[in-house]
Amino acid sequence: EIGKNRGVIRELLKYEFELGHSEKEALDNINRAKGHGKVDRTTVWRWFSKFRNNQMKITDKKRAGRPREVDRVTVVNAVETHPSMTTRIWEPLDHAPYSPDMAPSDFYLFRSLQHWLRERKFRTIEEMRESLTEFFDSKDRDWYHRGIHRLEEQWQKVIENNGEYFDY
Repeated sequence: EIGKNRGVIRELLKYEFELGHSEKEALDNINRAKGHGKVDRTTVWRWFSKFRNNQMKITDKKRAGRPREVDRVTVVNAVETHPSMTTRIWEPLDHAPYSPDMAPSDFYLFRSLQHWLRERKFRTIEEMRESLTEFFDSKDRDWYHRGIHRLEEQWQKVIENNGEYFDY
């Protein structure tokens, strides 16, 4: 199924680009052929931008970070064998007074994710995972940086207003 393989979408996007189609034409063609919502506007524009800059490779780059698949037995054994090396002790922070302005749905990340997921329907968990991976991959480092600073500013406003409602 196409939702399980980003590579298929990328191949189709590259093919559309090589045919000389516009981003809009590629979006319409792929969604008409494979089903509405299989590819979104952001993905098409991002890949066409890469292709225009002569970045024609459609495979994922190797990168550090969390592996896509984890050997559960190895992880459980590591935690049981060396619990002090595999867990962190977190000190709780004092929380600001309750405020509806600090609801998770108002946070930078979740608001953006809510827009991303609006009107999307997933038939399988894998389709949902692919969409979430695509969302997080589409955000650059500066986007996350701005979000952290906006959260800090929002927290400060809540403290200054003693948890009372305020307009953004």
